[in-house]
Amino acid sequence: WPDDLTDYSDPLCKLHYMYGEEFFGSVSASMFTAFRFMLGDYSTRGGKSMIIALSSGYGLVFDIVFVTFMLIVIFGFFNIITAIFVDSTTAGLKHNDVKRKYAQQYEREFVREKL
Repeated sequence: WPDDLTDYSDPLCKLHYMYGEEFFGSVSASMFTAFRFMLGDYSTRGGKSMIIALSSGYGLVFDIVFVTFMLIVIFGFFNIITAIFVDSTTAGLKHNDVKRKYAQQYEREFVREKL
């Protein structure tokens, strides 16, 4: 495992390559890692920061891709959740207004019949 690596000077066994293989080696592993990133979990099995290792290894390209992904998730995904909440709230208020209107009509008719 990359967390057990003690000799960081070996040029053939770079840490960011090992993390890349462990967490992005297959499509399912990549999807699960992306899901963990959306939840804010950037740690490895040993508790080390995966982002720091990948950023120092891959450089600016990784930083740009990671920041872009996080911006899309934060603003896009949470905007959709907020829109669903606002839509359901306005639909509920509209339903309550219709019920209140019918109740007032019934009350007027009831009072008119009693008088």
